[in-house]
Amino acid sequence: MTASYDLNLQQLLDLAAGVDTARLEVTLHQHMPLSHMDHCVFCAFLSDGQDHTDCGRPCEQHSVTLRDRSGVEHPLKADLGCRNKLFNGTAQSGVEGLPALLEAGVRQVRLELLDEDAAATQRREKLYADALLGHCASLEVWSQERIHHQLGVTRGSLRVKGPERTSKISR
Repeated sequence: MTASYDLNLQQLLDLAAGVDTARLEVTLHQHMPLSHMDHCVFCAFLSDGQDHTDCGRPCEQHSVTLRDRSGVEHPLKADLGCRNKLFNGTAQSGVEGLPALLEAGVRQVRLELLDEDAAATQRREKLYADALLGHCASLEVWSQERIHHQLGVTRGSLRVKGPERTSKISR
């Protein structure tokens, strides 16, 4: 069972208290979906076709982003059903809540990547793995993400209030 993106840390902890945490997965890193539509922007603007049967699949050849008034570019992706999803251009991380989630028994975590290359994927996976194994503090992961990712990573709804827990957690 994967917890919803819109749960804050306290709600995740409450959920963990009420379910078998061996069956619970929490997404610690993702680009939040902003909107979902059945209309295909790729077909409408990058093709002479009318729908998925004759569009030529421009979504497989082009990258489309929508720039907001603050200059952030939000990627638009088409799925196999030609539905379009707009993602927040700035990733969200809940890594600061990791110590509390581990203490609550959560062991399954997910990193959802969007357009990262192999090097960025490996770097991110190692950072989060080090935090899971207790080799670095979750705040260090946050610091590394801010330094190495030019777009930055927002804390989003998983923001932790107060000092980070530093106790070792047996796994």
